[in-house]
Amino acid sequence: MPPADDKNRIEELKKSLYSRSAPDVRTRRKLRFSPTESTVQTNWGGDQESIENPVLNKQYEDHSMSFFTKLLIVSLIFCIAAVGIGAYLFFNGSNLISANNITIDISGPVSIPGGAPVSFDIQVTNKNNVDLESADLAVDFPAGTTDPKNSTQELKTFRELLGDIPAGGTARKTVSAIMFGEENLQKQIGASVTYKVKGSTTLFTKKTSYEVLINSSPILLTVSSFKEITSGQEFDLKISLRSNSADVLKNVLLKGSYPFGFTFMSASIKPMSDNVTWKIGDIPPGAERIVTIHGRIQGEDSETRVFRFSAGAQSLTDPKTIGTQYMSADQALTIQKPFISLGIDIDNDSSPNDYIGQFGRHERATISWFNNLPAAVSNVVITAKLSGSAYDKTAVQPDQGYFDSANNQIVWNQKTTPELASVGAGQTGTVSFDIIPVDKSTPTNPVVNPMVVITAGVAGERTQESNVPQNLSSAVVRTTRVSSNVTLSGRVVRSVGPFVNSGQVPPKVEQPTTYTVVWTVDNTTSAVGNAKVTATLPPYVKWLKAVSPQSEQVSYDEDSGLVTWDIGNIHTYTVSASRRREVNFQISFQPSINQADQSPTLVNQASLTAVDNFTGAQLQSQQEYLTTRFSTDPAYREGQATVVR
Repeated sequence: MPPADDKNRIEELKKSLYSRSAPDVRTRRKLRFSPTESTVQTNWGGDQESIENPVLNKQYEDHSMSFFTKLLIVSLIFCIAAVGIGAYLFFNGSNLISANNITIDISGPVSIPGGAPVSFDIQVTNKNNVDLESADLAVDFPAGTTDPKNSTQELKTFRELLGDIPAGGTARKTVSAIMFGEENLQKQIGASVTYKVKGSTTLFTKKTSYEVLINSSPILLTVSSFKEITSGQEFDLKISLRSNSADVLKNVLLKGSYPFGFTFMSASIKPMSDNVTWKIGDIPPGAERIVTIHGRIQGEDSETRVFRFSAGAQSLTDPKTIGTQYMSADQALTIQKPFISLGIDIDNDSSPNDYIGQFGRHERATISWFNNLPAAVSNVVITAKLSGSAYDKTAVQPDQGYFDSANNQIVWNQKTTPELASVGAGQTGTVSFDIIPVDKSTPTNPVVNPMVVITAGVAGERTQESNVPQNLSSAVVRTTRVSSNVTLSGRVVRSVGPFVNSGQVPPKVEQPTTYTVVWTVDNTTSAVGNAKVTATLPPYVKWLKAVSPQSEQVSYDEDSGLVTWDIGNIHTYTVSASRRREVNFQISFQPSINQADQSPTLVNQASLTAVDNFTGAQLQSQQEYLTTRFSTDPAYREGQATVVR
């Protein structure tokens, strides 16, 4: 129960709160807390007065530190102390391991010859106070490294288990390899040690590297050719591979990369099917292998084209790929406008296309030249080299020039043509010669797609210029494609052939007599297509609808009397019985009275047309009129062709 005095005070307070005449609270509060009425508690002990004062107790609780705050501060201090102690033990502790206390030292030459065996001493030192367990050494070699025990086997990584390395102990290993590469090429060897420590399954790794300079290549690869060339000119690239190794270089492969516009024509060593890869094989120490590539390049004036070649050991998985590259080399060519332009006309045909010729017909070839330089060119030499399956050296007739039959070329120089001693700026001229294409086929060696190739070249000395290559030349090529000889022949027979003929021989007026007409087509050097034979029968000759062989397409038009043999394609060299094309058809002839004592025509002139598949030329052949004179028949007797009464 509260004391009586306190109870009375509470009642008085209630009355004052609800009274309309109550004094201002603020005034009363001000008077209540005046300096004469308030006292300050100085005793904060656990006496009865402080316990009974709730205001002071509440202020004390607000300003005191909570239990959780104290716990947080203590935890933070503990963590800082733990981290500090751990760091101290990690870096200075006597029983913990640091990767910084493991060293990998590689000892070996810093400069080595390519292709020679070389050894590297590798030392792994454990400076920690604990043992390294299951230490595994891995050495990564750069591309172009092979096993010294087998130089054809590429060596990428060498691995060996060093085992346990005790505290303060050292493990040593010697590693050998053969390194290839271009001269002055820097290569890097990587080494790493993977290990564990006692009581842990985690693997740790320590790495280092070592650089080596290749001071010489095992093979010397050089490419030589013109520095400048004209568009369309044929030229040679000479690639030399010389061994610079003390050991045999095995399974050497040469691989090239051609620029745009280059056309591969031939090579001194046959390449693989891609025409850019050559299997050179083994090269003994000091030996040399040479590959000469012949080709032609097209391009615009002042363009530079680069040829790239590399040599190395053949890959074990791909025979067309270099597994270990030894060396590479480039050759740049600049396409220049020719200092003397050349052109070739054949029978006044100056088009850039191939000329279409015929066997046995003369061709007049004219080489025109023009000096493009602003200065004179002296000692000009023009050559015309002749080749091709239809070329016949016995049929060459040069004007002025000298025909060197041993080398199959015609030469014009200042000795044969004085005006070539000095050709002024803008000066032009011509030289000429005659040729005759010849079919040189034999029964055992037929010629297919015959041609004659003229390669004209010019060389000279430039004046008023310095540091200009003298081997710059101009060249132009013109080809004559020779059309095939396709021929049509015909005959009339009675006693032979696929049909039985009837009627009187010699033919008698107003009585029918039957005959067999035989057409034969032979072809020579090139296959032809769209071949067709046509002829008309006179009105007094009757078509009997008999054709042999029946596989041949022969038709007859009653209104016009036109006989058409649609042959189609004809193979080359059809002179053999199994390849030649032949057809037989039967006709009937009933002579009129006004044909007595005559040998009337049975078949009018026949014409063969075809297209040469090689030259594209339209081919023609004709067969003259066939009459009642069947003289090719073995049973024919003189006088049997004349009509009797």
